[in-house]
Amino acid sequence: MEKHKKLAGVGLALALLFMLRMFPAHVAFAILTPAEVTGFGINGTVWQGSARIINANGQQLRNTEWDLALSRLFIGRLGGDFKTRWGDGFLEGFGTISVLGTIALTDARASFSAASLESVIGIPRVGGQVSLQLRELQVKENWPHRLVGTGEIRNFSSPLMGKGAADIIGNVSLDFDTGTETDVNAITGKLADMGGPLELKGTILLQPPGSYTLKARVKARDSAPEALKKNLEFLGMPESDGMRIFQIAGSI
Repeated sequence: MEKHKKLAGVGLALALLFMLRMFPAHVAFAILTPAEVTGFGINGTVWQGSARIINANGQQLRNTEWDLALSRLFIGRLGGDFKTRWGDGFLEGFGTISVLGTIALTDARASFSAASLESVIGIPRVGGQVSLQLRELQVKENWPHRLVGTGEIRNFSSPLMGKGAADIIGNVSLDFDTGTETDVNAITGKLADMGGPLELKGTILLQPPGSYTLKARVKARDSAPEALKKNLEFLGMPESDGMRIFQIAGSI
């Protein structure tokens, strides 16, 4: 009798798992998402499906797809492969969320325009295209606690070096590795130019609950436009090696 009960229990668990695996995505979306989140063109199942449009917090995501891994449930996580787009940007990779709300991305790629950061960091009229390769990102309580990855800003431009129209600064590389941090709450990224009219080396420091500090040493190359060289005078007197200090701070 005991053996039959165990077999019946296993059979019931498998049946429930099958039903859950085939649960329609549009029904799950209607049940689980808050009223302010809307979706259109939702197809497939809760485990493997897609949504043509998702509106959340004023942001519209398009052509979102997911393929969740059932095995992650046994370690208290919901996760799998995903991809989504918005405006001129995209994000794809492997993501998980734990029962405690910790979000983690692994081997993720993202690309978006630098102009989309204006409302986030409060810097106006920046230009260029940002691309990121995130080997690991872990977010707890709306703050990244672990970040390992690299990135580039191509054709970066900004009017911050002076007044008037934005100047082309060039291409800038980004490198984040919280494994080297002494402050567990801080995230420091290294910045460096990849050629172009401006020499640049610096750091960007992120600290909770949402402050940032960008500090860099900059110098116009001999081939730089005269307008850019003149704008750099706005930063004050150069140091002995010709580099000038550029620093801004704010909150996200």
